[in-house]
Amino acid sequence: MLRSETKLVPFYGNGPYCYSNAASMLLSTVGERVSPQEMEAYTGVGLGAFWLPKEKLLFFSSISNPPDLGISRALRLLGFSFEEKMTSDPGKPPFEQLKSELASSAAVLGPLDMGYLTHNPLHKRMMGADHFVLAYRFEKNGVLIHDPEGFPSVLLPFRQLELAWRAENIGYRRGHYRYWNRPRRVRSPSVDDLYESTLRSLKDVYSEAESLAAKQDWTIGPKAITILSRHVKQGKVSPAERGFMVHFSFKLGARRALDFAGFFGAKHPRLASLKEKQAELFGASQAFAVQRKWTHVADSLEHVARVEAEFQDALILA
Repeated sequence: MLRSETKLVPFYGNGPYCYSNAASMLLSTVGERVSPQEMEAYTGVGLGAFWLPKEKLLFFSSISNPPDLGISRALRLLGFSFEEKMTSDPGKPPFEQLKSELASSAAVLGPLDMGYLTHNPLHKRMMGADHFVLAYRFEKNGVLIHDPEGFPSVLLPFRQLELAWRAENIGYRRGHYRYWNRPRRVRSPSVDDLYESTLRSLKDVYSEAESLAAKQDWTIGPKAITILSRHVKQGKVSPAERGFMVHFSFKLGARRALDFAGFFGAKHPRLASLKEKQAELFGASQAFAVQRKWTHVADSLEHVARVEAEFQDALILA
């Protein structure tokens, strides 16, 4: 029997953009329309790069601005107040609290560990991968969610939710069981004001990353990209490393670059042009990596590093 009181919650789906899609869906529940592509730029998550030497993986994103911080950053820039909650006790999932919250507001949950999301047929391969979803209704046996990985309106059983939401294997988590809900517009920035405030925020993302990297001896930015270039040029890329590149990092890098190019647009054509160039280089890297043409991948990455350095310099002056 259909519930006449159910309010339709639109679904937006793209796995690597899970946090942007989930935040966009949350705003849609209060009648606000911010596309995931716009949201991605406001989060600032996809700026920069950092190298994980043990895993030999390069993330084309900010070391200081993971998705959970990016969600809050974007909502504030857009002029919304919201509630953000978590707990320090991993043994007490806030199910009763969530039940009460979902009666009046959907909620973005995350980070979650994808390895426990059993509605995804590939979940066993994804242990330790971070994810964000939109929860919109509490049920007897679990919570109904929109999972941006491509699974709308799935029931996540309580036990799986607890394990995923605890996020014990997610390196950047701050506490456990984090969620955002009750967005409310408190400001309506003009297009120009929103652009300028976002531009300042993106500059902050870079400066914060540099500060954190200096404290913890991380390799970031163009230097990190160059390390990957030198590594792949040797042709000793493991199946796991290649899989990360061809199934995740290169195509995500291209998409993020295009979204940033769209954000800068005519206001800063130089910044937009550099991001468009990055997108093309990521696309070339993708094709070459699939074909295992590692010398070509290395050359493309060297070019990505040079463009990234140019972009950082141009952003500071913007």
